[in-house]
Amino acid sequence: MRTAVACIILGVVALLSVAAIAGPSITIYTDAETYQSGDAIEVSLSAQNLNAGMSVDVYVGLLTPDGGLYTLSPYGQNGWSGNLEAWIPEIYVPSSFNMNRTPFFWFDVPCSMPPISDEGDYNFAAVLTRAGTMQWVSDLSSAPFTVGASPASHYYVDAQAGDDDNDGSEGFPWKTITHALASVESSEANPVTIHVAAGTYSASTNGETFPLSMKDYVSLTLSGEGADSTILDAEQDARHVIYCAGIRGLTIMTIKGFTITGASSSGGGGGIYALQSSLTIQNNIIAGNLVDGVGGGISSNASSLAISNNTIAGNSAARGGGISCTVGGPLTIENNIITGNSAARGGGIYCFGNSPIISDNTILGNVAQCGGGISCSKSSPTIENNTIRENSATYDGGGIHCDTSSAYIENNIITGNSAGRGGGISCHETSSPRISNNTISGNLAPHGGGIYQDWDSSPTVIDCIIWANGDDLYGCSATYCCIEDSDGGIGNIHDDPMFVVGPLGEYYLHPDSPCIDAGSQSAAEAGLSDRTTQADETPDTGTVDMGYHYPIP
Repeated sequence: MRTAVACIILGVVALLSVAAIAGPSITIYTDAETYQSGDAIEVSLSAQNLNAGMSVDVYVGLLTPDGGLYTLSPYGQNGWSGNLEAWIPEIYVPSSFNMNRTPFFWFDVPCSMPPISDEGDYNFAAVLTRAGTMQWVSDLSSAPFTVGASPASHYYVDAQAGDDDNDGSEGFPWKTITHALASVESSEANPVTIHVAAGTYSASTNGETFPLSMKDYVSLTLSGEGADSTILDAEQDARHVIYCAGIRGLTIMTIKGFTITGASSSGGGGGIYALQSSLTIQNNIIAGNLVDGVGGGISSNASSLAISNNTIAGNSAARGGGISCTVGGPLTIENNIITGNSAARGGGIYCFGNSPIISDNTILGNVAQCGGGISCSKSSPTIENNTIRENSATYDGGGIHCDTSSAYIENNIITGNSAGRGGGISCHETSSPRISNNTISGNLAPHGGGIYQDWDSSPTVIDCIIWANGDDLYGCSATYCCIEDSDGGIGNIHDDPMFVVGPLGEYYLHPDSPCIDAGSQSAAEAGLSDRTTQADETPDTGTVDMGYHYPIP
């Protein structure tokens, strides 16, 4: 396998010329050939030049087991790049230069910089090229090494082929997750992973008992083909599907890759209930959980959660149909699809007394009395880079409802939402959100189709496009915004923003749009110079454009 890996490196790095000429040499080493999670890797270089002095570029590369090639860039240990670039460009190597096996970085396994985390065969490589060219002046040096299994203990569950009288090994799996959780012993030094085979886990299929009560340093992960193939179904006979109380280990404790469904109770946290816990919840389908309390899909109470890449759909609760987060943190809600959930407050997400980061989600078609998409009360969430679309509220805030909150609402698409007041956003009870660089378009409400403010609130509305909402603004003012209505304010314009369809959506700006270079500050100051408003994906530079900025693929 190592021979194959080295060959792949040679093939990938063959973007450089393979014709080495007489000149300096370079050799790369690791201090061992095999590592496990938690080990430290030391990487060293030797170099010499027995010929005339020469200016060279130094390349150091890493090939990962999946065939990825990363090069060390000029920015040190954290500067690994997926592009082919020199680590040290244009350095002069004098005649008779000699450097003997000098360590140049250390890091622990696993780590993301460089991306060494999975088990498998890796390979470091080093080569010198003539400065400013791709012509090799040294032979390729490679240092193969293997990352072995982490110290975690691994156990297996299979609803169809397992037996709770087995030992839980891969060849002799247990039948129920309940039995596995009761049987394993875990600690920070000895984390446990329970691998769950595809199938339906419920009282009626394999005798599963709910809720599944998690333990410290135990992770649940699927070994099937996807979340829709591995179903945890409480069959409307339990308050929670998964219960976590006092669980520690944010990067270790993981619930990954399941369909989590069937909770029904007068309590809260139907799909997953987390109390004073730290865990990661990712790549799940959390659907069809119906509770009268808080958090139909997920309830976070005084917990630190990382919620990412899930589909959270068709859940209901009194507050937080999809997700409820109350007190505690840090908490991140990123890259999820949150759709078709319902609640009295916060059909999609409900925040109370905390400061979650809500970013890069699609929040679609959720329903509530207040805050169809998101409701934040006595909290200061960061709401950025989301698409908040076609949510509805009977009373306030079809897209977002702020109640005594200081939310930071930046760079979202807020469209097609509806409410009695504030189709896009409503602000109440001394709320003071900052609303910047959003596109707020096509929302509906009798009062404030775009944004509604009651007399106690004081939102800052700047650099937004607020268009085609009927009544764009009610009770509030804006600056440096494109508004269809004739609302005055410094820097405001009232011309058609000229939306066009582009690679990722329908709210790009035509090159002749009056919203380009019309904002209040520079794109760099706004933190948007790596994103674009134009369909040709030109990064925003100079004065920031008004409205939503799309990521550049």
